[in-house]
Amino acid sequence: MTDVYAIRRAHATDLPAIYAGELDYIRQIEPEQEVRWRDGLYWHIKQWSNDLDRMFIAECSGEFIGYCFWEAHGDAAVLASIYVLRDRRGAGLGRRLLTEFITDARTQGFATLTLGVKPDNPARALYERAGFVYTHDNSGYCHYAYLVDSPAAGLPLVSGRAVW
Repeated sequence: MTDVYAIRRAHATDLPAIYAGELDYIRQIEPEQEVRWRDGLYWHIKQWSNDLDRMFIAECSGEFIGYCFWEAHGDAAVLASIYVLRDRRGAGLGRRLLTEFITDARTQGFATLTLGVKPDNPARALYERAGFVYTHDNSGYCHYAYLVDSPAAGLPLVSGRAVW
């Protein structure tokens, strides 16, 4: 039996779970940055509070299992973070959260959607399957843009691939 999950907009009461997810990400993907990340906690809390209306929470039976949030940077919608609990990965939840970002940003009028990801982050494959295209490297991150005019843009995603 497949677990049924729901995705909803975040509330301030979700911020402790966001903290735990972001810390888990740092420890998994960028452990050398943990001290610096902890030193910037005030900034992170401010960022999460400011982005609360662009944050989505995934739940299963009322329990937190993941999230994503994005930011507006000028004319671009930038995926700031996407996270799924380790034991929930591989079941399509990351794809669903990414679709929430794409849909929400486009609904709010953004035609340019971007993200940056560490080169060794396995989420790169998810982004590429969803229609994000590598544009450049900067400060140790691979940057991607969503091609709104590409054949895959706007098509529903099934099993990480656009449905033709």
